Amino acid sequence: MTGANPVLSRVGKAMGRRLVAVVLLLLAAVPAARCQALSAGSAGAAASLNTIRIAQANPQVPTPGVIPTDVTPIGITQEQSLFGQGVKFRIFQKLPERLWFNSTTEASYRLDTNVFFTSRNNKADGAFRILPNITIGYNLFKRFSIYTNYFVIKDLFANNARLLNFPTTQSLSLGFRQDVPITRRTNLQLDFQARELWQTSHLHQFDFLPSANLTHVFTPNFIGFGSLVLQLRGREFFVAPTREIDPFYTVGFLFRRGLWNFTATNTFVTNYRSPPFHGSIPQQGNFSMISDFEVSRPVHRKVPNLQAFMRIEPIWNWNSHYAPGLSGFDYRMFGGLRLSLNKPSYNASIDQLRQQLLESEGGDGGSQQPSKPAPPKTQNPGGQKEPAISLSPPGGRADGEVRMFISQPPADLLPVKAIPLSVPPGPVPALGPTPASDG
Repeated sequence: MTGANPVLSRVGKAMGRRLVAVVLLLLAAVPAARCQALSAGSAGAAASLNTIRIAQANPQVPTPGVIPTDVTPIGITQEQSLFGQGVKFRIFQKLPERLWFNSTTEASYRLDTNVFFTSRNNKADGAFRILPNITIGYNLFKRFSIYTNYFVIKDLFANNARLLNFPTTQSLSLGFRQDVPITRRTNLQLDFQARELWQTSHLHQFDFLPSANLTHVFTPNFIGFGSLVLQLRGREFFVAPTREIDPFYTVGFLFRRGLWNFTATNTFVTNYRSPPFHGSIPQQGNFSMISDFEVSRPVHRKVPNLQAFMRIEPIWNWNSHYAPGLSGFDYRMFGGLRLSLNKPSYNASIDQLRQQLLESEGGDGGSQQPSKPAPPKTQNPGGQKEPAISLSPPGGRADGEVRMFISQPPADLLPVKAIPLSVPPGPVPALGPTPASDG
């Protein structure tokens, strides 16, 4: 037994060394095997994540939550204000007559059925949006004005906050606007903007935005409009197009019944990127069809500038080669509040209303016109206070013709103002005489 001990000892040592080697090999193989198993087991999930993590894959790609019609003016904001009475404040009349501004702030919550705009594996989410938008302008001439616009879009998502909450979209532009009256009910507005757009970190876009907006008043409660916008995008200030060309074609209708406003618009967008341009962000071009159907109503009769609204927005994307962020169908449903505040340019409005008074006194272009317009005589039973003349265009804005009616003078107007005005922000085109049926 004692002679066999050295042999057993050597065998035991050899087996021990081999066992230690096997254990070390197993310990070294476990992480690699685990990583391989995880990657193989989650291949589908990784592929899905790669298609939706657009912002992480390339930090310079804009978030898909902001669609083209969110950041490019297509005329709907101006057309919606045709039915807005607005609020008159005493301080507004102390401002320069040629100065005008229009401010809207929209707070909404929406349901998004395809938040990443992918052709498959759609992800639904909810998002809260705040959107302040302000425009300030000055009438250089009767129908020509210069203005600046600034807006912010901030989305806060419920389930995909880490991927989509970061970018805050901002836009600052300088614009020129020319009104071209065609008929008493039809007006053409030519517009040109140069704007800087910030969409995400280390990415800014510069756009030239020439546009033409045509508005026709069928009745005081029914308005149709069309808009053509050509977005010329580049990288550097006032150097465009070097990244893409995007035409926008929009047609829409607005209808009012009582306090309810109904809006329907449809926009076709064609994005031409790479080719022919190099350095487009994103690079893949695509076509989109964006429809909007909205119903709104003032929350109270005494607060007409605060409206509650609901809007549905179906979005179709194609010709994008299944690129994530530019593909698939998305259905959005909005609900929220919109606060509007505006001050019109009074110089053109006063001239227009004075002409309307002269025509109502002297006929359509008659030679007999009084030097000062006199208010029409009205019955005043019971010795009540004589109501003042209020000239208010259909829907509270000059949208093709101006109608005259009698109303009590608002308390918030200055006493020296004999004619309370309700006119649009910005220049008001000179219009023809009002038809007798509308008087």
